[in-house]
Amino acid sequence: MGPFDVAWLAATVRLATPLLFAGTGEMVSERTGILNIGLEGMMLSGAFFSFLGTWLWHDLLLGIVLGVLSGVVVASIMALLTIQARANQIVVGVGLNLMALGVTTYAYREIFTSRTEVHLKRPHGLVIPLLSKIPVLGNAFFKQTLFVYVAFIGIAVAWFVLYRTSWGLAIRAAGEVPAAADTAGMSVSQIRWIGTLTAGGMAGLGGAFLSVGQLGLFVEGMSAGRGFLALAAVIFGGWNPVGVVGACLVFGAADALQARLQAYANIPREVWLVVGLISLAYVVWTRVGARPHVGSWLGTSFGVAVLGAGIALFAAAPKIHFPPQLWLTVPYVLALLALAGLVGRVRMPTSLAVAYRRGGEG
Repeated sequence: MGPFDVAWLAATVRLATPLLFAGTGEMVSERTGILNIGLEGMMLSGAFFSFLGTWLWHDLLLGIVLGVLSGVVVASIMALLTIQARANQIVVGVGLNLMALGVTTYAYREIFTSRTEVHLKRPHGLVIPLLSKIPVLGNAFFKQTLFVYVAFIGIAVAWFVLYRTSWGLAIRAAGEVPAAADTAGMSVSQIRWIGTLTAGGMAGLGGAFLSVGQLGLFVEGMSAGRGFLALAAVIFGGWNPVGVVGACLVFGAADALQARLQAYANIPREVWLVVGLISLAYVVWTRVGARPHVGSWLGTSFGVAVLGAGIALFAAAPKIHFPPQLWLTVPYVLALLALAGLVGRVRMPTSLAVAYRRGGEG
């Protein structure tokens, strides 16, 4: 149906993968009480150092390990400053993003500028027998690289750990009532360190997918805001593994769609229909599936207006052309709209971004 075909669905899964890696780690980190704004820098570090390691040693696995370790190193700086020194988590995260951008840009230019563009061999897809034969879904979900399967397995493991183990209970306690966790004999600092390092390692793995798993090359600043999209996915997903998967797929779908739409002279009429259906789902959710709050009728009215406009544009099929550069903003605009629609509807971990001192003083 227009741009919404099997190729678009397969691209959705691919583009959601780095978000899912970073989002899984960030969800764990935020559950412990650490808001990791430095996720973007950790992804960028993972992308560069995995590329560098693969190029140096001609070994993809070693490159990936180096990318993960680089994310952990940046995360350790984050943990040292925010957990031990109790510095402001947002300020530290922004600083780490700038540091990672500067370090990777400088290192890339020093090492690779005098060379012709370096391309690495990308990993082959891994076809899952039987499942790959499922119509539509088989081509999209079960003919991907190993990275994709690991990302979805990782979020399943995170769900199991969070909700089916005592360690998961400790993680949630550290982010909700750290004083109670401390009283119960848990080390809040240790739990938060582990959560932060997990976020760094997973973000580094997401960056490795971008450079050596998907493109086979490194581009300066190639994380391109995906760390912030992963942050938005955690909030949009309500700090729940299932919700995070859904949010990452939504943002991946928007990214895949904008890439497809750049090839169209005019906006396909099917896009207007999808906009209308999304608005309908939002209206139903605001009135039925979510807790009403102040301003909910304003959001509902806006959703109804967009629904009506989408149906009208689908029926009329006007010839509307957008510059290709404008389509690049689609995932980020969608993230802003999603977060704006969640204001007052979601409850974050109680002690998120709040430094903990023994004795209960926050």
